[in-house]
Amino acid sequence: MTNFNIKPSVIATILLIAMYPALTHSAYLFEIPALRFAAILGVLTGVFLSNLLRPSIKAWAIYTCANVGLILLAIKQSDIYLTYIPPIAIPLSLLIIFGKTLMPGKEALITAIGEASRGPLSLAMRRYTYGLTAAWCALFITMAALPTLFLLTDKQALWFWFTNVFNYLIVGFLFIGEFYLRKKIFPNHNHPGFLEYLKIIYLANIRR
Repeated sequence: MTNFNIKPSVIATILLIAMYPALTHSAYLFEIPALRFAAILGVLTGVFLSNLLRPSIKAWAIYTCANVGLILLAIKQSDIYLTYIPPIAIPLSLLIIFGKTLMPGKEALITAIGEASRGPLSLAMRRYTYGLTAAWCALFITMAALPTLFLLTDKQALWFWFTNVFNYLIVGFLFIGEFYLRKKIFPNHNHPGFLEYLKIIYLANIRR
């Protein structure tokens, strides 16, 4: 069994950021600006949390200034524009992380994770993990492009539903579906259980 221990600060960061879609969508559905403010504050706190706990004077200074700016925007009811940033910026950031590993001379991210946690992969598995990394890149492009299109065409309702609901359903479907598809494609491979699979991904990423 993989040794697995998540720090409380990591759990707190995940929870703070994970609340974002639920809070922003609730703010939109029920027209409660305070929930929108809480969503942005949660993401901001999650991003800075590890540095705030060290503590880092620089992190605290930036975090404080960001909060002052957020409060001023909320007073002017302009903080809604900040809610447009994470659903586009996050997929683009992930696209860069995944995409740069597909460049010539690089090792695909998912291939590297597999080998770091399980040892050398077969040629067929390396090809599969390369294709899977490329598939995630295609998804991240879609996740960033469609919300941008919705904003440019003033389709706010579509933007909220796609970024706060459909995005996560698609990611969940691909993540879980790929796990079971891989077991069918490579039936003789020693596959971990789903929870163990999550542990392997987490540990491999924090070691990179």
